Amino acid sequence: MKRLRDAVLAGVLGAVGAGLLTSLWQSEVHAQADCVPNNVGGCLGWGIPVLLIGPYAAVAVIWATLRALAVDRPLLSALFGALATASGTLLYEAGHPRWVPPPVWLAVLLGAVGFAVGTAIGGGRTRLLQVVLAGVLAVPLAAFPLLRQETRSDVREDGFARLGLPLLVPQVEGYQVVFARAELRDPMLAVTVMKGDRRISISVLPLPADFAPPQRCGPTVAEVSVRDIVTAPTRTNGPCQWVESEHWVRVENDQRVHLLRRDGAFVQVSRGDDVPDVDVEAAAATLTSVSPRRLAELSVR
Repeated sequence: MKRLRDAVLAGVLGAVGAGLLTSLWQSEVHAQADCVPNNVGGCLGWGIPVLLIGPYAAVAVIWATLRALAVDRPLLSALFGALATASGTLLYEAGHPRWVPPPVWLAVLLGAVGFAVGTAIGGGRTRLLQVVLAGVLAVPLAAFPLLRQETRSDVREDGFARLGLPLLVPQVEGYQVVFARAELRDPMLAVTVMKGDRRISISVLPLPADFAPPQRCGPTVAEVSVRDIVTAPTRTNGPCQWVESEHWVRVENDQRVHLLRRDGAFVQVSRGDDVPDVDVEAAAATLTSVSPRRLAELSVR
C-alpha cells in the first residue's frame, strides 16, 4: 500500500512539473515567433534560461519532496522518473523534424506516468531488476537520433516529391551534398555540394515565361538566393553567352554563373570562393536527376 501511495505522490509531482515546463515552452515558442528583433539577441528573454535549467530544478524539487514525505529511495525514484519521462518525451519528439513542445495534456500524462513508474522501480528491492528496467527505459534515448533522422528524411522526401521540379544533383568527384531544400510556396530547389571549403550551389526554378537567351537569361543568383537576408545588388555584364545546347553562362559579380534549361526548368550553377572553374563546369555538365527519397537521404546524412 505504501508503494502505491509513493507512486501516486511522485506521479502528481511529475505531472505538475511537466505541465508547468511545457506551458512555459509553448509560451516561449509563441513569443519567439511574434518577436521582431531590433538587434542581435533582441528576442532572448528569461524563458530560455529557465527552460534550460528547469528540468534539472524540477527533478531536484521532486527528489526533495519525496525525501520529505519519506518515500523509499527518493533519489533513485526521482532519477528513474526523470529517465522514464524523458524517454516518453523523446519518442514524441522523434516524430517531428524539429523540436516542438508537446500538448500540455500529453506532457502531464508523461510526467505522471513517468514518475509513478520511476518511483515503483526506484523503490524496489531487486538491484538486478532495476538495472534491467533502467536499460529498457534508456532505449528511446539511444534510438532518438536514428528516429529523428528518419522523420526528417520522410518530411524532406515528401517536400521534394510535391515540388514539381527536376531534382538535380551534380556528380563531381570529391563533392558531397551538404544541403538541400524545397521551397513549396514559391517553388524552388536549392542544393549545395562541398569539397572541403569549396562550395557549389545549384538552384532549380520554374522556367521564367520570358526566358529567351541570350538576351533574357532569367533571374540572377542574388534574386533567387535561398537565404532570407538582404543581398547586395548583382552586377551583370550584359546578356548570357551560349555554351552548348540548353546551356549558357553569365558573369555576375565577376564570377561565371552557368544557366541551363532542364526538363522545363531553369537551373543556376554558381560557386563560392576558391572553387576552380573546371569544378563548376563539371557540376553543370553532370547534373543528374535523383528520386525524392535519394535526395532526402543525401541531405540529412
